[in-house]
This record gives sequence, C-alpha cells and structure tokens, in this order.
Amino acid sequence: MGPLATFGSNLVGSAILAVRNFSPLVAGALVAGFWQVLVVFGLHWGIIPIYFNNIVTNGFDNVMMPYYCTTFVTSAVLIAILLKNKDKSFKKVAIPATISSLLGTTEPAVYGVLIPKKKPLLISCIVSAIVGGFYGLFNLRKFAMGGMGFFELPGMIDPKTHSMNNVYIALIGIILSFILGFIATMLFWKDDTSKNQVVSNQDVTTKDTLQELIESPLEGKVLPLSEVKDEVFSKGYIGKGFAIEPTKGEITSPVNGTITTFFPTEHAIGITSDSGVEILIHVGMDTVNLEGKYFTPLVKKGDKVTIGQKLLNFDLEGIKGEGYSVITPA
Repeated sequence: MGPLATFGSNLVGSAILAVRNFSPLVAGALVAGFWQVLVVFGLHWGIIPIYFNNIVTNGFDNVMMPYYCTTFVTSAVLIAILLKNKDKSFKKVAIPATISSLLGTTEPAVYGVLIPKKKPLLISCIVSAIVGGFYGLFNLRKFAMGGMGFFELPGMIDPKTHSMNNVYIALIGIILSFILGFIATMLFWKDDTSKNQVVSNQDVTTKDTLQELIESPLEGKVLPLSEVKDEVFSKGYIGKGFAIEPTKGEITSPVNGTITTFFPTEHAIGITSDSGVEILIHVGMDTVNLEGKYFTPLVKKGDKVTIGQKLLNFDLEGIKGEGYSVITPA
C-alpha cells in the first residue's frame, strides 16, 4: 500500500499543477472540493510539498491555499446539523468537533460526524469546491507558514507591500463558506433521529435495558488524555476519555459487528456493531503519513467480526522508529 499511496500522492500533485496552468478557478475547486477526501486517504501529501516549495522559492503559495475554506465550510455544516439534530449524545461529539474545526482541525468533524452521516460530507465537498473556485479565481496567496483556521490570516499579509488584499479575499471566502454551508445543510440534510424516537412505551422500556458490550481493542497502559500530543484529544475537544499506550501490536474487535471502513493506509478501522454502534479505531498519531507501512490487515471491508477477533497487526517498534507516537485515544 505504501508505494501505491506515494504514487497516488504524486499523481494528485502533478494533476493539480497541470489543471492550474489551464484554469486557476478549476484547480481551486478541485483542491478544496476533494481536500477532505484526500486527507482521509493520505493523498493530500501530494499537494503539501508544493505548498512548502512555493513559499520557499516564490515567497508565497497559491496552489494549495483554496483548501483554506474547508475549515469554515465544515464548521457551518456542523452548526446546521447541531440545530437540526435533537440527540443529546450526538451533541456531545458534534459541539467539540465544531470548536476544533473553527480552530483549523477538521479531523474530529470528518471522522466523527461527516463520514458517519454521509450526506453532510457530500454537502461540505460541494460547497468547498464553490468557495475554493472563488479563491482560485482571485488568486488567494499565503506568504508565511504556520497557523490554522482564523490564525492563518496574518500569514496572508504581503510582507513586501503590507497589502491586506489577500486577507480581504480570505474573509469574503469565509463568509461565503458559512452562508453556503449552513443554508445547503439546512435545505438538503434531513435529521432522521426523530423517526427513531417515535416508538411505543414498551419499546422504550425494552431499549433502555439493552447494553452494548464494548471491549478494549488493544492491550497496553492506560494514560490520561492530557498525555496525547494532539490537542484535539488532550484538551478534550472531542469529549472525555482516556488513551492507551500499546504493549502489543495487535488490534482486536471490541464488538460483534461488521467492518464498514478500512482506510487504504491501513492505520484506521471502522466497525459497526450488530446493534448499530459505530466505532473508529485509529492507531497512533499522524500515522496516516506512513501510508500503510508497518500495518498488516487481517480482515477487509464487509467482513463479519466477533469480539476478540484479530483485525490488524502493526509493528510497534517500526512505527516508533519513524518518530510517530503509538498512543491511541479511546
């Protein structure tokens, strides 16, 4: 999978550069529209080196920058979902995900909300493509590295002329992102939670007594979330919990269910239990960058699994040797 992911990343980078030479608008739409999908599969690394190279050699980047709108489109989509969804347990996940998204970290929103609910992810991609096309058309530039979300705006001030034009373009895009993302979600996404809540008193009594048995998917030392390097987890943006430092490179199924997602980079597995509970197991921090190296899958998407069944082997020492943390939030 590693060589394949590397080839895919290089192909993505080359394609974006070729399209930009033809039409900055189309290139901007493609970068922003597919950004979240590229991140999920680790293919955004085909564009990031272009960003670094442009800033170092040209003093600015305008190839990757259309992605900037995805942070705010995602936030707008989540805000709309929060207003339409009445499930209190869902809000415990979505509210912190919205906050982290506004600060520039969209992974909790993508993995915790957009992917499970499907249509909001599509809405987010379409709106991002529209705003990304706007950024491409007006040649949004960034002159300095660093910062995420709103904190990225100072890097768009031209250091030579002190011009604020790029900041103004970025702000217009942010406004468009919030307006279009919010309206599109309110119009085209329907909350099905209320349907599931229309049951008889007998059903409610029965379902309240049901419990889902979820076992730990790996062996290791339990740690507080504060020791996780990713602030999304350590500061509790996606809720309370704990982390595990694995002592054995083996993931087992925590429930009886079905493998619904197996990322191409093999570092993350999605499972839906027989009772409908969705679980994402993500090994380590930023291990998507390993592009499948050190991971050996033992199951595939669509497989039925039982509690304790081996799902994935991974090389603990190999991952650590590459400089990545294997501490896994739970």
